[in-house]
Amino acid sequence: MTKTAQAFFRKHLSLAFYFCMSLVACKSTQVEKAADENSFQIVVLPDTQYYTALKHGGTMEMFEEQIKWIKQNQAAEKIAYVAHVGDIVDHGRAKPEEWDRARKVLYQLEAPTKGLPYGIPYGVAVGNHDQTPNGNPTDSSTRVGFEQFFGRKHFEPRPYYGGAHGSSDSNDNHYDLFSTGGLDFLVLYLEYNEPGDSEYNAALEKEVHDWAESILTKHAKRKAIIVSHSILARPAGSKSNEVAGTGNNSTPSKFTPQGKSIYERFKKFPNVFMMLSGHRSGEGLRRDEFNGNVIKSFLADYQSRTSEPGKRNGGNGLMRLMKFDLKAQTISVRTMAPRANGNHLWEEDEDSQFTVPLFK
Repeated sequence: MTKTAQAFFRKHLSLAFYFCMSLVACKSTQVEKAADENSFQIVVLPDTQYYTALKHGGTMEMFEEQIKWIKQNQAAEKIAYVAHVGDIVDHGRAKPEEWDRARKVLYQLEAPTKGLPYGIPYGVAVGNHDQTPNGNPTDSSTRVGFEQFFGRKHFEPRPYYGGAHGSSDSNDNHYDLFSTGGLDFLVLYLEYNEPGDSEYNAALEKEVHDWAESILTKHAKRKAIIVSHSILARPAGSKSNEVAGTGNNSTPSKFTPQGKSIYERFKKFPNVFMMLSGHRSGEGLRRDEFNGNVIKSFLADYQSRTSEPGKRNGGNGLMRLMKFDLKAQTISVRTMAPRANGNHLWEEDEDSQFTVPLFK
């Protein structure tokens, strides 16, 4: 072979090599991207009322560390959405400083980050302590506080915000829309309105449920998550309301009166697959099936926890991470409390860390 032929051969062999390597790198990137899209997480923030009220051992540092951890780990943990299950504050409109504390912390989620120009999508439910009088579900009960800082006008500019019930600035009942992993989701928030309470409003419940039906029908192709402050109570015999690390999911939780009302009204919608709640202290889980559709309900509320007998810790900064694995078709729950020193607290008992089927 002549020198000219050898040079020609070497040149084109190198080009072929680099071409093949480029294809391998491209394919590898595609595989990594596909794997990346196979899972994502939702963070659930249980009742924060004792953090914002500086009460029963709760501190704002606990709340702040939750949001700081979410922001710092959004990309690595693939956090797609954050849901607060209500009782943001403890004293409704009576102590505006609690709302100011909550605003300063939760608004940090709105800071633009890579790929998220409007920040991390999030929504907040209305709990009974967010209302004045406590447990009153009318618009006027949240006009001071909740509507000021988390009303419709605040969220309307955000592309993930879907809309709200009614025509005022009320955001007591609203919904968000987000898409990830090739799936489209609807997160529907229903305000606290507990049958049997002195402030219970049956007419308003029907009106809100009618509106919610219209939203579920309009977005029938989206997988729907219902968030409401009161849906489950902890299982009979469970000590998870006060004691860490002793629970399991062997006994299903019972519905609260509002949880029962919500389930019975919306169980016919095949796109509803999950419900999230707080309010009743403790951890709980139940699975219900209607016409082949499974709805799993989760309770997470740590406000009555104690660090030692007789000494409450306000919730200790505990929150839920829910990993959706689309390939394995599972939801894996982890429970943790971020700490500024990096020594995060993880609960690993059977009702704090567990895996369930995604849609079954």
